[in-house]
Amino acid sequence: MNFIRVSSRALLSKGLPLVVGSLTFALVWVGRDPPGPWGLDFDYFWTAGRAVWQGGDPYLAVDAAIREGTLRWPFYYPGTAAVLLAPFGALPHQLAVALFTSIGMGLLAWSVDGWRRWIVLSPPALEALLLGQWSPWLTAAAGIPWLGFIWAGKPSIGAALFAGWPSRWALYGGVAVVLLSFVLLPEWPTMWLDAVQHSGQYRAPFQRFGGFVLLLAWLRWRKPEARMLGVLALIPHTTSVYELLPLFLVPQTKRSFGVLLGLCFLATAIVYVRFPFGGSLSGTLDARWPYFLVLVWLPALFMVLRSSVPSSSAAVPEESRDILPLDRETGVTPN
Repeated sequence: MNFIRVSSRALLSKGLPLVVGSLTFALVWVGRDPPGPWGLDFDYFWTAGRAVWQGGDPYLAVDAAIREGTLRWPFYYPGTAAVLLAPFGALPHQLAVALFTSIGMGLLAWSVDGWRRWIVLSPPALEALLLGQWSPWLTAAAGIPWLGFIWAGKPSIGAALFAGWPSRWALYGGVAVVLLSFVLLPEWPTMWLDAVQHSGQYRAPFQRFGGFVLLLAWLRWRKPEARMLGVLALIPHTTSVYELLPLFLVPQTKRSFGVLLGLCFLATAIVYVRFPFGGSLSGTLDARWPYFLVLVWLPALFMVLRSSVPSSSAAVPEESRDILPLDRETGVTPN
């Protein structure tokens, strides 16, 4: 009987990511046929990636789509993102978005184990699925070291995750992506800065109301989740629902994970009802922030400051992570 139980757990452990990926693929394939009248987040990725695949400029390609009325905003991502998304840009749109989203969700399920796998049903993961965002890819790389190169595509969130779970895979892979981006798009830093300099939605949490309190996470800097939270507090990003996904690497017990999950559902329900998008993007994000701060960010901070449980936020054993000296010197165990 014990053997059967162990075998069942092992089968579930290996099969769940495939199930999650397959269900996501089917959901997105049906849901994006035909595409909506306004572009979702992945449509920007696909347009930029397709431009790179065809030898063009991703920023100009998105600008052209804005003039045509199919997209709304400039491409706010660095050239590294467009380069990483080029393989998806080579595919038909419906197949590309289904593959991108399903692979990301499958990797997320693979990167964690046990009760942590409920992360795939968290509000940030579900919103990322609906929008075609890549926060599942970014978060999964904390537990899958060879995937760390993906952090170069969104260096804001990527820097925070790298601070928590640094690895040579991520460092060397990220450098390779940056070098390739300069070969393919030599002028992307100028184009990127020109796109983001007038955008008001990108603000660091510590710049928002009450967000300075999150800097207390640095008091526990030896913990990977504390370093991640501390850098997230300093890095400008939208603080949208999908951006909350890395915070689910903070809880170290099943109970605390459940508490954060429930509070996140509550916060998401409140902001969806009270502050739906439709007017000013930055204004909507500002209105939503106090709810996320009180119900999600501060509980995560409390868990970081209070927890005496050894950190275990990644599913990959320490010996397989090829970690950088930072963790060896501080005695932190990335797993």
